[in-house]
Amino acid sequence: MRRLGAFRAAALLAALALALAACTGGGTPPAATPEASPTADAPSTPAPTAEASPTPTPAPTPEPPPEVACANGVAVEEPEARPGLVADCVALLASMDALRGEASLDWGADLAIERWEGVAVEGEPPRVTSLDLQDKGLTGSIPRRLRRLRLDEVRLAGNALTGCVPSAFGDARGDALYLGLPWCLRYDRLDATGEVAEAGGWAILGADGEVLATWEGLRSEAATLRVHQTDAGGTSWAPEFGAVSEGDLFEWRKAGDCWVRYRVTGPPVRPSAGSGRWEFPVEWMTYAAAEGDSCTGAVGAAAVLSMDEAAPPIIPAIAVAGPVLHGPYQFYPVGWAGDRARRTTHPPADAEPIDEMEGLFPSPLVQTSNAAEAARLFPYWRTPALPAGWNLLLAESGTASAPSYGHCARYSNDRGFLGVEICIYHKLYRGGFQEALSEDGRTVFDFHVIDGRPAIVWYSPRGPAYDRQASIILFVFDPETELEYRVWGYDRSLLGSNTDAAFAIARSLLPPAGAP
Repeated sequence: MRRLGAFRAAALLAALALALAACTGGGTPPAATPEASPTADAPSTPAPTAEASPTPTPAPTPEPPPEVACANGVAVEEPEARPGLVADCVALLASMDALRGEASLDWGADLAIERWEGVAVEGEPPRVTSLDLQDKGLTGSIPRRLRRLRLDEVRLAGNALTGCVPSAFGDARGDALYLGLPWCLRYDRLDATGEVAEAGGWAILGADGEVLATWEGLRSEAATLRVHQTDAGGTSWAPEFGAVSEGDLFEWRKAGDCWVRYRVTGPPVRPSAGSGRWEFPVEWMTYAAAEGDSCTGAVGAAAVLSMDEAAPPIIPAIAVAGPVLHGPYQFYPVGWAGDRARRTTHPPADAEPIDEMEGLFPSPLVQTSNAAEAARLFPYWRTPALPAGWNLLLAESGTASAPSYGHCARYSNDRGFLGVEICIYHKLYRGGFQEALSEDGRTVFDFHVIDGRPAIVWYSPRGPAYDRQASIILFVFDPETELEYRVWGYDRSLLGSNTDAAFAIARSLLPPAGAP
């Protein structure tokens, strides 16, 4: 009876297990797997419970780079038509983290720049003109990139800023003078002896080692910059000077209304023991004046040096605040209402005087087609270095499409299409107003120096308004011969932003410096 009871009990338990499995949707239970007999002394270990895999936290979306954020149509409305404001936006966004430190600023791609905290935008075309961040809890430093802004007013008091104040802020209204910080790289002592033995001293020397003391000399004869490693505020710049390399830029300023910019052309010469004097080989790039050509006469004690490591090796004409005089080329900001230099006529010294409106083609009309030997007889002829397979199509002088004193030549590319037009001529006209930006905002003028000669290039820089079909037009002026070299691109290698190809052609045309 006892065995039967045990059998019935076991059957009942099995039935209950089947019923429970059916109720819970488990279906038919799997066959039992025999278990290993536990060791008598081993404690029973519960089976590990499977844990659910944690849901991964999505990575935060990275902020777009300033160049992208400022061209999205929100931070700057109609960015293609407002490249200057886009450049200001990029400078501010790129400087925000370093400036705010542990504080917060609402600058960003999803808010119009006119509504950014402490930022004022004025003018036509609009530019950032004021930065008022008083008592904002800023704990960073003033980034050097903010030197790109041409501000009328700067207010930064009531913060815990460190570092130095960009010398460009010294021309603005506000409290830059009273922040208790040294000026960044400020030199205000022209050393007429050229020894530069004291802090704050500087001198610019010509090719023969003479100290240049006039603005005319600074912008035409500069060959060497000498500067003491300690500036007028007592700050040593030896580490920064040691990092200077070819392509870096220096500026000399005269109370904000006159400046000359130089490009470093080689490695610096470190000071000898105890001298503290650094030397940099330089060439001038361009100069500017607030009202006409005010960069004349003695330099004076008001001229100060600043160094702009954030600036590109070119100077966009659209980014300047006043007239710029770059050799014979003169530019004014869009919307400029001040004085404008007048255009003047400069015929060759041995030519008969001509009226500006008459006798524009004093040379006899001469054309030649596909005849290189005959073309060599044209005024100021030089054969350019062009890609293999390019050929002379036409050369002409004294025609309506060629200069008065000189010639133009057209070359076909290796596919038989017009590739480039090259003109060499005496620059008859000097000065005059020149727009720095095309009406559609796609092409701009930039200032360059090519083999020591002033040059300007008309091209379409990469960006939201980039036009890959825009012809590149390069002008180079040789002051020694008073000749202008023009390269006008038609081949696809000379369109859009590929300015290096045009520069290479121009260099093949230029005579060695000092050659007749």
